[in-house]
Amino acid sequence: MFKERMTRAQESKNLGEVPVNEIGDVDLIRAMGMAGVSNPLGTEVWRWLYNKDRQSMLKVAEALVEQGHAVVVVHRVLVHMDSDVCPACFGRGYKVVPGTPRLSDEECVECKGAGRREIQGEAEQALVDLIKRLEREIGLALMQKLSSRL
Repeated sequence: MFKERMTRAQESKNLGEVPVNEIGDVDLIRAMGMAGVSNPLGTEVWRWLYNKDRQSMLKVAEALVEQGHAVVVVHRVLVHMDSDVCPACFGRGYKVVPGTPRLSDEECVECKGAGRREIQGEAEQALVDLIKRLEREIGLALMQKLSSRL
């Protein structure tokens, strides 16, 4: 719920103040700005993953390449993370019973029931782990900023 609320706040047209005991869109935007001071790359990761902001995706790619990650690996990882839904089952994880809207008991052969494609390669997995760590860090920082607001 928090991720959805933060995403909506970043696209809000009403950043007016709210009563003292409530957290409004403007408070969420402020928290993101404060958290982003110490972790700007994490902020860009958040905007890319949850707002689908293509400019942020490019900034993340540039920063990762500047950190010494291979361009090919960065490209593979960002494309994968941007759309990791299994194309065979459309993210369902199971086959559809023909002629019905129901899922069968048979797992998808491609994703083995996960609904998501797995990333291939050690360097790619390490980069996915780094990006997820950045996402967790910015999420924690946001929660800390907001908890001090309450």
